[in-house]
Parts: sequence; C-alpha cells; structure tokens
Amino acid sequence: MKTLVLILAMMTLSATGTSWAQVPAHQTSLLSPLHFTNRAQCALDSEKPTSSIFVMIDGYNAGKTANSIAKLRGLNTEEYSNKAMKEFRLSVAYMTLNVMNKLVRGHLPLLPANLKTADLPKYLSASNNCETKNNNCADVSDYIAQIWSRAGQRSEILNFDRFTQNNFPLHASKDRLGCYYIKKFSPLQGQLHNAEVTQANLQDVAVAYLNEKDYLTGCFDADDKLNNRFVTLQIDWETNQSTLNQQGFDFWNSVKIYLSWAWRNTNELEIMSPSFGRIFKSIALEESILLVPNGCKSMTKPSCDSQYLSSNSIRELAKVTGAQNSELFDTVPVGTDAELLEKGVRGVNNDFLGTQSFDSAQEWLSNFRKNVVQSRGLMKTKYQNAITHLNILQDQIGTAGLGKTVMTELAAHRSSENMMNELYYMCTEIRLAADDTLDFLKSDIERISQLKNMTQMQYSEKRSLNDHVEFFKAVSSQVLPYCNDLEKQNFWNKSGYTVNKSGFAPWAKEMLQLKEDEASKFTPSAGNQTPMLSWKTANGTPGQVICYNSVDCTRLMVKSMVDLYAVSTYADALIPLAGKTSDPNLFNPYSELATCKMYDPWFQTQRMNKVFFTDLANTALFGWNILPIYIDVNFSAPKVTSFKQLMQDGVIKYDPRLEKSKVERSIVADFGPLLGAPCAIALNNNGLKNYNFYSFTGVTMNYCDGKQANEVISNNPSDFANGAKTSRSFCAGCTLNFTAMASASSAATLGAFNPAKFVVYMFRTFNKYFSAKKDTVNIPKSWDVNAAYAAEVYKKYGQIPSYCVDQLGQGLKCFKDICASKAAAYFEKSYNTKVHSVYMREDENMINSTQKEAWIKSDLCQGETIVRFSCDERKLENFKVYSINGFHKSCRNAIGK
Repeated sequence: MKTLVLILAMMTLSATGTSWAQVPAHQTSLLSPLHFTNRAQCALDSEKPTSSIFVMIDGYNAGKTANSIAKLRGLNTEEYSNKAMKEFRLSVAYMTLNVMNKLVRGHLPLLPANLKTADLPKYLSASNNCETKNNNCADVSDYIAQIWSRAGQRSEILNFDRFTQNNFPLHASKDRLGCYYIKKFSPLQGQLHNAEVTQANLQDVAVAYLNEKDYLTGCFDADDKLNNRFVTLQIDWETNQSTLNQQGFDFWNSVKIYLSWAWRNTNELEIMSPSFGRIFKSIALEESILLVPNGCKSMTKPSCDSQYLSSNSIRELAKVTGAQNSELFDTVPVGTDAELLEKGVRGVNNDFLGTQSFDSAQEWLSNFRKNVVQSRGLMKTKYQNAITHLNILQDQIGTAGLGKTVMTELAAHRSSENMMNELYYMCTEIRLAADDTLDFLKSDIERISQLKNMTQMQYSEKRSLNDHVEFFKAVSSQVLPYCNDLEKQNFWNKSGYTVNKSGFAPWAKEMLQLKEDEASKFTPSAGNQTPMLSWKTANGTPGQVICYNSVDCTRLMVKSMVDLYAVSTYADALIPLAGKTSDPNLFNPYSELATCKMYDPWFQTQRMNKVFFTDLANTALFGWNILPIYIDVNFSAPKVTSFKQLMQDGVIKYDPRLEKSKVERSIVADFGPLLGAPCAIALNNNGLKNYNFYSFTGVTMNYCDGKQANEVISNNPSDFANGAKTSRSFCAGCTLNFTAMASASSAATLGAFNPAKFVVYMFRTFNKYFSAKKDTVNIPKSWDVNAAYAAEVYKKYGQIPSYCVDQLGQGLKCFKDICASKAAAYFEKSYNTKVHSVYMREDENMINSTQKEAWIKSDLCQGETIVRFSCDERKLENFKVYSINGFHKSCRNAIGK
C-alpha cells in the first residue's frame, strides 16, 4: 500500500496560500485493523471507547463567508470560495490532530467526561457556572486558557487544579495518529458493511487495499481535484489497549472541548491560513463538523437519557431516505424513548446507512448534511418563532388580559358558528397540552425550562424559558375552567351544528390523527373587523396577522409551547451547544438498545448454557428408562415494556421497566420408545410452539392450538404497560424418529434400562447445544483484520485461501496454521522485523500436543531462528513462548542467543 503520510516536516502549500507548521501526527502507512462484529458483539462494543473516528466536514459556511468577501473586493467569487473551503478542510484536520497530539504526548491533561467522580474543584466550579448562568461559559473558557498556556509543563498543570498522573497517558510507549481523506466508502471500512469475516469480504478488503488510491488519500493532500465542500476524514489512534480502555472516553471528551476552545481563542488559524484564519474563527465549528465513531465503539459512554438518545436520533437522517420518514419532522414527537420502543431490535453492520449506495463519500455526506441542515433550520425556525410569539403575547396582552378577553369574545360572539368552531379548537388543544387529567403533553412542556439543551441554547432572550412556562400555566389555569363550563352546558350540542375539523392546528391534527384537507381552509374571525395582533408595515399600517382574536391568540400560545417541546426533544441532535462538537454513534443503533436494556447481548449465551444443563438433567432423569415423558425447557428474553422518566442534571433519565425473562416449561410425551409409534405430544402453558423432535431423517407433522390473554396496566394517564400474559397451548406431532425405530423392540419392561433412548437423549442434548453455539447473530463474536496482511496473501496466491480466513480474522498473517501465525506475530513484535516463512517442526520428544517448535526466516538475520512455545488452537489466549534461539550464526548475533 502506498504510504499515507502525515508529514513531520515543514509543508509549503502554495496552491492554497496556507502557512503550515509541523503537522502534529506520527508518520503512518497502515490503517487501524478493521474490527468486524456481529450484532451481540456490536452491542457490547458500544460500552468501549473507540480508537478510530470520522470527522465529517461541511465547508458551506466557510465558502459562503468567502463569497461575500470576494464580492466586496471584486474578486472571482467561485475561486475564492473554493480556496476558503479547501483551507477550512485543512485547518479542521490540522487543529483536530494538533489537539490529539498534545493529549497523547501528555502536554495537556485529560478532562473527565464524568463530572460526578471528578476531583477538580476549579473545573467543576467553572462547569457549574456555565450551566447555571444561562450558557455564560466564560469561566470554562478562562479555565481552558490557563491550562493551554501551561501546555507541556506538567508540574505547573498538576499544581493548577487537582490533576494527577492519571490525567495523562498511562503508558510509556509512543502513540501514532493516522489521518485519511476518504474518497469513497469501501471494503477498507468493511466493518460497517459486514457482520462477519468471510473468504469473500477478505478478498474485497485485499483488493481495495491494493487499489487504495481510488478510495482514500492523506488528510493534507492539496490536490485541487479533491472535493472540499463535503469531506469525510478518518483519524486512527494507535495506542496502548489498557490505556484506551481506562482513558478513552475522557480522551475524546477532552478532544471536543479543547478543539472548540482552540478554534476560537488561539492564533493558530491565522498562522496556518493568513487569508482566512480570522474569518474561520467566527464560524460556528460545532455546526460545520460532526465527529462519528468508525464502527460499533463509542466516543461518549452510552447512557439511557434524553440527551444521548436525542443525539443518536440524527442517525435516521444519514439514511438514503432519511428525511422522508424521520420522526424529527413530526410536529409533536412521541419522544426518543417511545421511538426506541417502536423500532426495537434491528440489523447492524450491513451498511444500513447506505454509504456504498453512492459513487463517492462526498455524495453520501451531501445527502446526510442536506437532511441535517433542513431539520436544523426547521428546529431553529420553530424555536425562534415560538419565543417571538410568546414574548409578544406577554408584552401586548399579558396573562390577565388574555384570559379576560377570551371571556369577552365568548360573551359577544358565542352564537356564531365560526366562534363555536374556534372555541372547540381552543378547548381541545389546550386540553391536549395543559390538562392535568389527560397529561398528554403537560408534563413534557413544563419540563422544558429544566432541560440543559434548552437552557444552554445559543440564543439570548429577554425572558427565560421558565417565564414562558409560567405564562402558559397561568393562562391555561384560567381558560381550562371556561372550557369545562362550556362542556357542562352542552355548548356544542346544538341541532345542525357539526364542528369543522379543518381548523385544528397541524400539531393537534397529528395527535388526533385527522387528515389535512387542503380544500377546506378555516380562517379565524377578527373581532371588530381588526386582527388583535399584527405586524406593522414600514408606513405603520397593519401587516401580517399574528393572531385574529383572543381565542386565536390563546391557541398561538399553546402552539408555541408545543413547538418548544418539539425542539427540546431533538435539540441535542440538531442544535449543538457552543464549546462541544456532537459525536453520535451513527453506525451502531445498539448503543441505545443495550444501554436501555432493550437488547441483552449475553442473553443467548446464558440461555444456551441454561438449556444445556437442563437437558443434561432430563437425560439423567428420563433417558435411562422406558418412560416416554421428558420436560422441555426454554427461556424467553426479558422485554422492556415502558420507561419511567426522571429529571436529573438537566436531562431526562429513562428507567426501563422490564418484563423479566420467563421459563417456558413443556411436558413432552414421545411414544416411540414405549410403543414403537413415531408420535409425540406436548403441553405448554407459555404460548404456541412448534416442537422439533430431533429425528435424524423422515417427515415431521406438528399441530398446535392455544388460547392467550393479555392484561394491560395503567399507572397514570400517560403511562401504559403490558401486564401478565397468560396462555396455554397443545401440540401434537408424528415423527419418523430414531427413538421410535431403534428402541421399541429393545424395551421389555418399564424399569428396564433403555440404552437406545439414553443415546438419543444425550445426542439431542449436545445437538441442541452445538446448534445454539452456531448462532452468528446473538452470541458475541468479533474479528480483527489487518488489511495489509490480507493484501499480502492475495498478492501471493491470487485469492484468499480458505485456511487463511481464521488467521486473518484474528489479525494475524497467514502461515501453515494459526499457531504458526501466533509465533510469527510474537517474533515480529519482539524484534521489530518481518517474518517471511515459518516451518513447524514435528518432534516426538514433545511432552504434549500443545508444545510446538517453529523455525522462522525473517529480515532479522540470514538464517533461521528457533521458537519453542505452547499453543492450543482452541485457546489461543494461553499462547506462551518458552525460548528463542538462533540456529544460524547471524541470528544468534541478532538476538544475542
């Protein structure tokens, strides 16, 4: 593979006008190993920190700003905009790697992701001030500035706050950083497209690696042919595995915080890009880039709360048809927890985001960003319009005024059919949003002012969100009693009157499941022929109507609060907070499913073991005699039926309510051993089940019938859960089975030992167990593939031999067998060399089959080196080297033995 370098030297990019200092990354020519996982392992991996990420860049804001400047200066707008986007791409890559480099070298301390366990009083104080002072994060900015000024001076950093050595790298070996510009998603990102390693996809990886120039290049490639508007970079971090496991989440948290601060507050952008550096500092970096884990692992530790679920909901917009069916466009979202329950378990690592459906990575990201920008624009518009209308209603009418004028309108126009419709809409909508008894939206709306994603919104307002919530509650408390009185008076039960349902607000139609009727539009009546509130034109005359009358103004207030609720549901995904870039786990939906207990990656393994031991007990109890009865046992997976919501630290915590795992017991009578009849009967109290009677060959016929009942529990108007499920079933089957044919003639008495039956029961036990172990989806399994090793094998043989699949799948080179590969890997790592061949010598003097001797030829010396070790192909984790000796003199000199 051609070297993809992050050059540690001065680079002059005259084409872009960029003045570069040292690029802060080690030289690298290899991608990180491709980590393939099945569904269960992908769910487990979500709890682990990643070592590879994508940086997705949209250069639109940089290009748009440059375009405006070019017009003012009389420059070529297209050339100037393209130049700005190119330098923006290079600047993002440089600044990201610069921060990462300072962290891996220990020049900057890690900032803890979990503040609850942090012992950094100054940092905690600054962070708390940021949250309590309406997003005034000057204290955090000052804190980071003081750390940055002490970069590389560890003793000063340790004294500045209560930092310890644990806030710096825990290992002595040097890390490596690799950075790549992705032209097209390919088998070099094969872990996103395949849930297992096969001969075919290994060959795809090898071919892609040998043709890497078609798929990627270096991050700092200044070729003008590269697209700079929509850019996907891949950054790999090669580090000590123990350090990654302990510090990975803190590392990525620190990268996000330092990057956002350095982008705005250092002069490095001006040094790197004299033409645009100052302009770039004014761009909201968090809205122009997205950090995404490359695979199933995470940048942020998963948690079952509104912030995490909302951030990951952006995944729907990354799909090829993301904008068409996304819940982010609902006027009244059902909530991230309900969406999770609705979608449930799904596929993963099968390119479900369609990255390979496009001819280039640029096109895929363009589609994704289009959906994101459209959704973000909708959210911002909803938020700003809602706040504007609420401020106007409070400034111009006020709480008391709005309630009073509703009564006045009612007294003056109650007989009007138009007013009857308006009152019907108002009362229905305010009940949906504010009624304590129904509580469809009331609790959600009242929580808005407590949510961190809303209180830290990047827009300054004259009133706090709590002021708006209190206004809504005060008006609702006045209007709801009026509506109740009208209901008691049978106000709408008049002969000949039918409500015109076309006048409901769109959000209410969505909740009431009413279809939009474009042909029938409803216009509210204006009291005294003049709208109650309207915008003024430039000459002072009334312009666009805000609301026509007091009823319409009350409905506007309700709509505004519903819009704020909709924004709060997905704000974490679409409106990132200043100072921290979003990092959704885009390619792993099981990060939410696992943390919210909707999918247990260990259940199938535990079930398999439980069933195995139960079947062994069955064999011991019933396998030795003529009795035709045995007990079949199965275990159902636990199921989340609903979530309990708790407000904590500015986010909604979701506590899953589980329907626990159940034991499904069935009594099966197999008459084959007793009568020679190939028939069996099963009784089961846990629902219908088609039984497999484990015949070797033959025809099986099953008949099942059953009854089932379900109980629904409601603890409050908005909380429903499934209760106990009762069912019973009867199954009967006739099977030409081994037991019937082999054992009937051998059964003389009831108490006689029946060896044929015992053998079949034992066979059934182990057959079920080994069949369950073959589950390629729900029993955790992973593979690590080094693309260079796969390419080496492909070049040598013209294909990937079948015996190489297991070796390559474990990140090893391919030799005679996997033990030879382990010996070669150990030798290469120990002596920093390359192994060419391994000869496994058979020695009769070896004590047992796990003791082995490998004769290795390598670049280390001219002859062979003898490695003696123990290796069991079924337990490779027990691999152990006993001795390494040079056979040839040059090898003895090289290794010192």
